Amino acid sequence: MVAGWTPRPGDFPFPPANLEVISAFMPGVFDLRWDNPDFHVGMPQGNSQFQVVGVNIYRSDASDRGPYHRVNLFPLGSLFYRDQASYVYIVNEIVVLNQWLFRGDGPNDRRWVFRTKCPIVKPAYVQPYQYPRQNQSPLWGSDPTDVSVTVNGQEVQLEQVFGKSHEVKLVNQPSWDAATQQYAPCDLPLNPDDEVLVTYYTIRNFIRSGLDTKTWYRATTVALDPSNPTGLIETPLEYCEPRSHIEVEPLDYIWREAIRRNNWILEQGGERVKALLRKTAGQECCCNAQIDDKVKVFNKQPSARCLYCYGTGFIGGFEGPYDIIIAPDDSERRVAQTEKGRTLEHSYEVFTGPSPSVTQRDFIVKQTNERYSIGPVRRPSNRGNYLQQHFNIRYFDEQDIRYKVPIVGTTAFVYPETRHTHEPHQSFAMSYKDEGLPYVIPEQRPMPPYQPGPTQINPTITQKENIPDGRPAWEGEKRMRTATGENWEY
Repeated sequence: MVAGWTPRPGDFPFPPANLEVISAFMPGVFDLRWDNPDFHVGMPQGNSQFQVVGVNIYRSDASDRGPYHRVNLFPLGSLFYRDQASYVYIVNEIVVLNQWLFRGDGPNDRRWVFRTKCPIVKPAYVQPYQYPRQNQSPLWGSDPTDVSVTVNGQEVQLEQVFGKSHEVKLVNQPSWDAATQQYAPCDLPLNPDDEVLVTYYTIRNFIRSGLDTKTWYRATTVALDPSNPTGLIETPLEYCEPRSHIEVEPLDYIWREAIRRNNWILEQGGERVKALLRKTAGQECCCNAQIDDKVKVFNKQPSARCLYCYGTGFIGGFEGPYDIIIAPDDSERRVAQTEKGRTLEHSYEVFTGPSPSVTQRDFIVKQTNERYSIGPVRRPSNRGNYLQQHFNIRYFDEQDIRYKVPIVGTTAFVYPETRHTHEPHQSFAMSYKDEGLPYVIPEQRPMPPYQPGPTQINPTITQKENIPDGRPAWEGEKRMRTATGENWEY
């Protein structure tokens, strides 16, 4: 099975070399640096045949496999980018009629409440000094001084601001003016044609940190391409090496070989499973839609029986599935009688490779559909580079909501066909040697492609091409479940 740099030279530009992600020694702030994308390490011609316009940066908050989203609005022409929280000052946003939740028409409480188009946060100049929980969430606007509202050019008083739900509540009662010793009337938009403007801060980019969050980056080169409808051509994401701030320095060839040999051990005797990674960010689920937004924020507890977020609070619940190989099962299975009934107790320690990176509260699915939760993860490393992942897995019963997480696409495979959980990568040198180029690249780094998303590889009956299909099974082709079994049999 051939893998590696399969496109021919000139199909698309090379990604920028030597991408480094360095902590800025501030929570949630990372500095990214890379080499000039006009040149490429080991390639004499580099990107000389392209007119490079810049670099795009993609970030994933889940794992090195993704999903990735672009963080810059336009291609970057520099060799440096600081990824940090960015705040936008929205001035005089027009409040239209459909943004009003109440316009004094409540039967018992004549409230005047509207919703802004974006969430409201504290002003940017107070944000860096007030992160008591390790930058886990921005400081949502909660004070009337965080927002300014004018009605027909006259600033009005605010009673309450709730930033996460975009809500602003106006004062609907006359206020006592101590200077004039009389009540000052409140300015309310009584007519539909009244102009209501709101000014506030919102957040555009936010990086989670703490609690073993996983932040990964990939950088692509963008060049001009008149034949493309967009006018641009970009390096495919799978040919860009993922990098993270947890990698102190690039992995050298010695430890890369150690990872390859450990993977060989797993290929021979390991168990193929699917890993699903719990979401920690994304579109919030509506499982508590029947509860007021304020109550939901303060409770911070999604429904454990929701079939949209599966108890995680985010639509989809989990990223994946990712096909991995873990160490084989070597522990006892014990049926225990508990106060909730009989349950199966089965837990043991396994190890797998460094990708994809898993954390506690993720879970795996075996080929038998048995599902196991992942416990605390231990990652042996060398100079800060993760080499393996060790963790305990524990069986949970079929009444758990995680059994409702679907594993789709396994019936769409061609039968029979050989599939590898980890494709053997070839180097740039092998591909360009086939082109007749005299330059041979030394293997100084991992070779692409680097899978940017989940792969649905289901071990199935394999096909051996050199064995005729018409021969009887007892003297002809005996099909195995994995490529390793096929290689052992023949």
